[in-house]
Amino acid sequence: MNKYLKLLTVVMLLFVTAFNVSAANDETGISTVTIEGIEFDLSENDSNLIYAPVYLDSTIEVDVEWTGAFDLAGIVEDVEIEIEFDGDEIESEEFDIEANHIGTHSFEVEISDDEDLLGNENLVITMNDDNGNELDRVVIQLNVKRERHYVEIFDVNFRNGLQANAGEIFTASVGVANEGRYEEEDVYVSMSIPELGLTTRTDRFDLLTEIDAEASNDDDDEYKMYKQLLVNLPLTVPSGVYDVHFKVYFDDGDEYSEEVYSLVVGAGQAYESQISMDTQYQVASAGKAIVYKVLLENPNVEYNVEVEGLNFGTYEVRTEDGKAYVFVSIDEDANFGEYTFNVVVSAGTNVLEEFEVTTKVAQDSANFSDVKQGLEIGFAVLLVILVILGIILVAKKLGKGDDLEEPMLDEDQTYY
Repeated sequence: MNKYLKLLTVVMLLFVTAFNVSAANDETGISTVTIEGIEFDLSENDSNLIYAPVYLDSTIEVDVEWTGAFDLAGIVEDVEIEIEFDGDEIESEEFDIEANHIGTHSFEVEISDDEDLLGNENLVITMNDDNGNELDRVVIQLNVKRERHYVEIFDVNFRNGLQANAGEIFTASVGVANEGRYEEEDVYVSMSIPELGLTTRTDRFDLLTEIDAEASNDDDDEYKMYKQLLVNLPLTVPSGVYDVHFKVYFDDGDEYSEEVYSLVVGAGQAYESQISMDTQYQVASAGKAIVYKVLLENPNVEYNVEVEGLNFGTYEVRTEDGKAYVFVSIDEDANFGEYTFNVVVSAGTNVLEEFEVTTKVAQDSANFSDVKQGLEIGFAVLLVILVILGIILVAKKLGKGDDLEEPMLDEDQTYY
């Protein structure tokens, strides 16, 4: 008897288990929703499903699990899960559902810092087929609150804009507000340019909550304020674009909010004295090539060298090892005379130095040398010829003198 009773019990358990499985998979749709690790029982009334707390200006993770019914005939193709919150919609990629199949899709839902969201706000999850038919729908309420501790940067102003030159002072006015539910003590704001190793910060100050500040009669009790920050950009700062980080630290320095802006730094007038030319005047003939050298002595600056107004030939600029070479090729048919053009040195959007350069196109000096050398050679040849002629004439004259000379006494003649 006991043996049959035990056997009957096992059969009943198997039957109940099979029934539960069948019941669990008797429909195709959303089976489970998990928010930040909390799983919701969808058998409850949707209106009673509330997730709390959710904070302004935060992001939550939502996992949606779906199930295909055990008796599903065929395949449901191109299914899509959509989440709607605060007017924004997030859609999954399309997928297919088959009998007894289970799958999960994850979503990141952003909660804005809009205070109109405070309270309960619906998170709507729907499953639709490729024809737009709704297969399932789940609504969960999110209880939106302010953080216990939260200070935000709500505004940043720049007196001279987001451009500065090396050697100048960069200033910013940072607006911060306590959007949390607790008073904040020892708050401070920092400004840094990590790439340049520059940083500065304010003194510590306190911020009440908005409710407490409005109820206070003390003008010094505020929940929002502006703080001034400044940093001196060294003369050696290379021109370029740099990220400027603004942070407000709160909750005993354990938390911070951050905003990042881009600052354009030019080399500035401080670099003019470090730029020079080897010469600003040269003489050359038509068809010849000359070179002007610009000395760029600061290795921290990315210089740009350009030529303007050169109309008597062609040019090319090459930069290397702290020097810029301006190669000028004078046209073959360039007229004689002086020509001027400009060599402009800049960094970023700043013109650092501008040189007026003069090139004199003159008659080829090499022709005068050739003529002079020819004249000298001709004169030397003529001189040699004259010397030779002189020698010949002298020799002839001496020869004629010998023929006319006769002895005055005969050798055998005797005089008494």
